[in-house]
Amino acid sequence: RESNISAYKLLDQAVKDIPPGSEGLLLLPYFMGERSPIWDPDAKGTIIGLTLYHTRKHIYRAVLEGVAYSLRHNIEAGLESGLELADECIMVGGATRSPLWMKMFSDVTGYPIKTLAQNVEAPYGDALLAGVGTGVLDSYERIKDWVRFDRTIYPDKKAKNIYDQYFVEYKKAYKSLKDTMKRLGKIN
Repeated sequence: RESNISAYKLLDQAVKDIPPGSEGLLLLPYFMGERSPIWDPDAKGTIIGLTLYHTRKHIYRAVLEGVAYSLRHNIEAGLESGLELADECIMVGGATRSPLWMKMFSDVTGYPIKTLAQNVEAPYGDALLAGVGTGVLDSYERIKDWVRFDRTIYPDKKAKNIYDQYFVEYKKAYKSLKDTMKRLGKIN
């Protein structure tokens, strides 16, 4: 079906009424193994809690939530290792075209999410950091001259409380399934 509506908008509309937690679905987004923070090439994508009640809308929302849990897992690993992180998260790339997904990232992580007005991808930030590293830009503060933010999304406490409970299970799920994932990879 043709329309001038973006795919992100259509998908956001499709799942907007599915509540946080996808009504009991949990997805581990390890479709190509997983790097940080678990560093396991044998990790597998997994859907947990799937019933006949769930629809493709639930699964799609669980995919978005799974990616958000993965970001939170990395944030927590960074904090646990002693890294000092900013009190907000700047997102770039295609995912920023989904207001619903940005809201999920904020609710899952508890961080305000800022998006750029420019339609750029991560290499833009890499180039700016390289500019500081090579002296083309004289400080990290100068990066602010090169970016414009168009919105900030703040976490909702009620949704965050729900996601906190799911995140506990997210971390337990990998630990519980790790050996099974490895064995599955050896069968074929």
